[in-house]
Amino acid sequence: MSVTRRPRDLLRRLDPAQRRWGGAGLVAGLALASVLVSLTGKGTPPSVSSFTGCGGPNRLTVATGADITAGSFRRDLIEEWNRTHTTQVTLVEVADRTDEERVEMAGRARLGSCAYDVFSVDVAWMAEFARSGYIRPYPLEPGEANRYVGNVLAAGQVDGVQYAAPFVTDVPLLFHRRGVPVPTTMEQLWKYAAENGGYSVQLGDYEGGTVNLLEAILSAGGRITDGERIVVDEEDSGERVRKALSRWHALLERGVLARGAENFSKEDTFSTFRNGFLERGSRNSVEESSLQAFRDDDVAYMRNWPFAFHRLATDRSMYDDQGRLRFGMAALPGAGILGGFNLAISAHSGNPAKARTLIDFLTGHDAQMKLFACSGYPPVLESVYDEYEKNPRTCGQLLAPTAGKGATAAPTDGPASVPAGEDTELTGPMLQDLAAKIHQTLLRAESRPQYSYYAAFSEVFRSCARAVVTGDLLAKELDLARFADALRDARQGRAPAETVRSLAHCGKPEGRQGQ
Repeated sequence: MSVTRRPRDLLRRLDPAQRRWGGAGLVAGLALASVLVSLTGKGTPPSVSSFTGCGGPNRLTVATGADITAGSFRRDLIEEWNRTHTTQVTLVEVADRTDEERVEMAGRARLGSCAYDVFSVDVAWMAEFARSGYIRPYPLEPGEANRYVGNVLAAGQVDGVQYAAPFVTDVPLLFHRRGVPVPTTMEQLWKYAAENGGYSVQLGDYEGGTVNLLEAILSAGGRITDGERIVVDEEDSGERVRKALSRWHALLERGVLARGAENFSKEDTFSTFRNGFLERGSRNSVEESSLQAFRDDDVAYMRNWPFAFHRLATDRSMYDDQGRLRFGMAALPGAGILGGFNLAISAHSGNPAKARTLIDFLTGHDAQMKLFACSGYPPVLESVYDEYEKNPRTCGQLLAPTAGKGATAAPTDGPASVPAGEDTELTGPMLQDLAAKIHQTLLRAESRPQYSYYAAFSEVFRSCARAVVTGDLLAKELDLARFADALRDARQGRAPAETVRSLAHCGKPEGRQGQ
């Protein structure tokens, strides 16, 4: 793999509002450098300069984030396409984190670059990419909309126009150690977590932190937005927001929320749940071996995305001597935010028809079945959930030469069989249960606000909400009117008068500004 740096010309081409909100992230992304993974063949991946021009009549380039799933089967699908089609596809993993991924893709699109034909667009960026003219409308054929889960398809619509096809969706699940009670309400979760070693969430200063904080507020009956409106300064909602954030601060102080969570990303949280803590610190965590974690059951509950199930269940250390999983999963008791990525055709692609054919392949029933069974990508098609309810098939069965819709499912009872090798394959019953939990949660998941400057809105929201949870700002000091005005400005692309880190827009008293 090659490590390359992004051209700083992108920053100079941004308009003033985008420089304020995208510049810092862009510079960070440039300095961190992006890893490019080419799947057109073996050998040394191409440098970033390979993606500055158009691809030509028989090449497509797909821009996406890093694949952190078990098995990384997305890459196998691209290789399958390349074996069977004249048009060759290169998958470019532009960044590890979604925030940096957005900056790279939006920067290229704003320059009018035809380097990427297809963008894997986070559902939170759809309004920005569509209204800025970065992507083309994606009209559906008659009856095609019925293939998709309703709210998942809607996440690709902006102003009543379909701009993308869903590729993978995402919803939070509750993972729990085997033997602990499974909560069905948030109050039960706090009680059980206090008694059994804590609840691990992601509160780091990135988009995942925004999602977790929104879920915390919605679960407590508060709201930040109502459609296009900012409502955090309205009396009923505002007090519920204060109360929810104050509650989470108290839970963090008491260790019910695992200490270190204020800096956790989803990867950190996954490791915490698997490995446990040697000690608890206010700003960091020290991990110990999985054996000690299992013995001590130090972290009993974890909020995470479905990818974590595959990552845990394909690890032999997560099974006991009888081949039973050491953990279980359930629907998250509170509100869940819809995640996922859509496939959209770049407005500057020279091959839009071929790009559409590729998207049809990646969103087809067989591809979605394999992505789910082999890597844990939550499906976007109703037909996949229907099939896993009736005829759950493993990754091995789907990849077998005789695999097809008529293939026989794995046995649906009995413990998992753990092979002698290092990893194990998920069984039919495991996949059946996972699909059911995802589908159940999908049907009640809420979407994030559809704002053209959503990234700016997210940054302002997260800065104030995190400050209360971590104790940098007292809940009573949160000035709801100033907070709401800052959010209204942010959604229009206007930055606060002072830096976001100062927390002045949250109402933090002068002389005690953010660290």
